[in-house]
Amino acid sequence: MYKDILRLIDAHERIIIHRHKNPDLDALGAQAGLKRLIEDNFEAKTVKMVGDENTFRFLARMDEVEDAFYDGALAIVVDVAVSRLVADERYTRAQTTLVIDHHRNDTDFADFCFSYPEHIATCQLLGDMAMRHGLKVSPDTATYLLGGIITDSGRFLYPAVNATTFRVSAFLMEQGADLPYLYENLYTEDLKFKKLKGHFINHFKTTKASVAYMKNTKDLKTMFNVDTFTISRGMVNQMGGIAGIPMWVNFTEDDDGSILCELRSKAIPIVDIAKKYGGGGHDLACGCTLDTWDDADKILNDLDTRVNEGGQHHG
Repeated sequence: MYKDILRLIDAHERIIIHRHKNPDLDALGAQAGLKRLIEDNFEAKTVKMVGDENTFRFLARMDEVEDAFYDGALAIVVDVAVSRLVADERYTRAQTTLVIDHHRNDTDFADFCFSYPEHIATCQLLGDMAMRHGLKVSPDTATYLLGGIITDSGRFLYPAVNATTFRVSAFLMEQGADLPYLYENLYTEDLKFKKLKGHFINHFKTTKASVAYMKNTKDLKTMFNVDTFTISRGMVNQMGGIAGIPMWVNFTEDDDGSILCELRSKAIPIVDIAKKYGGGGHDLACGCTLDTWDDADKILNDLDTRVNEGGQHHG
């Protein structure tokens, strides 16, 4: 797998790295980390990265790229395989498209796709590639990649953490990853964020099968002066780690009226439910985007059914 990725990179002079919209730190860390890996290990490559930005921009900022740069270029899309979720649709202009991912989703657009769910993060996959192939890893690269591993593993708490997670993390620390910088930026919270956490703890509800959930309208962003990502991805796990709660789900209305859905489960796989509504992800951590609040209620019913079936599902 890794040799094929490196071969494709070597065959192109211009490379643009994309990832999913509204990036988490794994998407952004993989994007920035891969850019530096290419720049530090391949001669005569011009590498750019594009996409929207959010509160994680402390790690890296995007480049300005003209359309003509895509002519004859390689577009690498990290941490997502589904076209409608890719930030900046201009990857379609590239000569060749490559997906590097770790989710349980097939691609609907790429010429080449390398997706391995045994890695808890795309950053772990890239770190493993660098370690196995003796690539030069700068301290900045190591910091980018370690940030993605830390966040996608829930600070090494999630069930999918394995020995490779710790081996790659140790390797990145040896290359000079700045752990204090990551934790200072990730886990120092301002007052509005603390108050938002309190709102979730005090207002979440549960279904008959003890699935915890929140339904957040756009008004909540104004109330706490935060963005959609902070409410959706940033708050979902406030309902996790509670005795008697087997699953939790966070529904958040976006500016365009669509509803972002973040699903989590303690032990019972639920990714097929996310896929049923056009999404995907991991067995126990996944998501989708809905059109109506009625669909949110349908998901809650599906989750209740899954709990009552004891985790069994069909298809």
